[in-house]
Amino acid sequence: MRRLAVFGLGYVGSEVAMLASERGFEVTGVDTDSTVVQAAQDAPLTTSERFTATTDGAAAVTGADTVVVTVPTPIDSSFSVDLSALQAVCETVATGLPESPGGTLVVVESTIPPGTVSDIVAPAFEDLGHVPGQDVQLAHAPERIDPGNDEWSLAEIPRVVGADNDSGLDAAVTFYERLLDASIHPVSSTAAAAASKIIENAYRDINIAFVNEIATTLEQLGIDTTEVLDAADTKPFGFTRFSPGAGVGGHCIPIDPYFLIEKATSKDLNSRFLETAREINDKMPRYVADKTIHYLVRSGRLPQHASVLLLGKAFKPDIPDTRNSPYFPIRTALETYDVSIHTYDPLLPSESTVESPYQPVDAVVLVTDHEAFRGLDPERLADRGVEVVVDGRNVLDADAIRAAGLRYAGVGRP
Repeated sequence: MRRLAVFGLGYVGSEVAMLASERGFEVTGVDTDSTVVQAAQDAPLTTSERFTATTDGAAAVTGADTVVVTVPTPIDSSFSVDLSALQAVCETVATGLPESPGGTLVVVESTIPPGTVSDIVAPAFEDLGHVPGQDVQLAHAPERIDPGNDEWSLAEIPRVVGADNDSGLDAAVTFYERLLDASIHPVSSTAAAAASKIIENAYRDINIAFVNEIATTLEQLGIDTTEVLDAADTKPFGFTRFSPGAGVGGHCIPIDPYFLIEKATSKDLNSRFLETAREINDKMPRYVADKTIHYLVRSGRLPQHASVLLLGKAFKPDIPDTRNSPYFPIRTALETYDVSIHTYDPLLPSESTVESPYQPVDAVVLVTDHEAFRGLDPERLADRGVEVVVDGRNVLDADAIRAAGLRYAGVGRP
């Protein structure tokens, strides 16, 4: 297993391709977007000569003994998962599948609902005469890449691997033992592996929703949520700290719970915790926008005559990734008040409308906790005419902001 085809050259696929080529695999990256493939050829993901890129998926599979699938599995406007890209890739792989002793290993790393491998992936191969467990080995190893996390690289993150037969599981475990330095945790089925990924992110979603709800309650009671969390966090056991904020973004936390919600609904079951958490977290961008308008009005500014600078467009600190960022619903909510809106993100200069956080605006709203914003100078903000600072991540120095004569508003902070 030294010839690898990686389908999908986004955040996950590019990392897998880069690591595999560095580990001695001959890697072919596959993407349907010719501009992505051209970029990979012009500026390779790795300096290794063992990496190439193409749009010809069937040809890439013909020369591979292992295939890793990392295509997107988004949700649509009705919160139903769209598996069309995954199905298309499986049909392409099945078309190009070579005869191989023991069968070609095909691993789905894309996040999927439980049952997807048996219901969608396996039939794509069976329809072309391939027998899972014989001439193709199917497995699921949910991706665990954390963009921007220097402490945990892809090679160091333990992986869950599942398959629906022993030969598939053995092949997948062997592959990841060669690819990673981390431990491999095998599970009994692809469905169990899929469920583990959903639970990982639903756990975070539910706990973030809990502190968001607590924050809005404590604020109405005149209690500072940050002070309360600092106090609770002194307990050395039985408490894990999560922080309230302007909203949850990214490709995992706000998406993955719907995979299980949809499955539960198909079995006439409910997922009240998951649904409630999604509802609470989805309301936080509107909460931040409304708070901004409230403080502008308190400062004597009518919304239709006010200007607001949104700091940060990315969904998490210090990465240039805007997928499902709370920036977008915050902006939409502010636009309903006819506010003039500006944007500044130092990691996304081409998507910024201004060149610094110090602008002649009425209010500044911290959306993303970039390190560059931690040292925001309240005096410089005041000199530019700023009157309100809304801290959507509770990381700014509230006392310094107030000392500069500005109104400070945090999440769950009266």
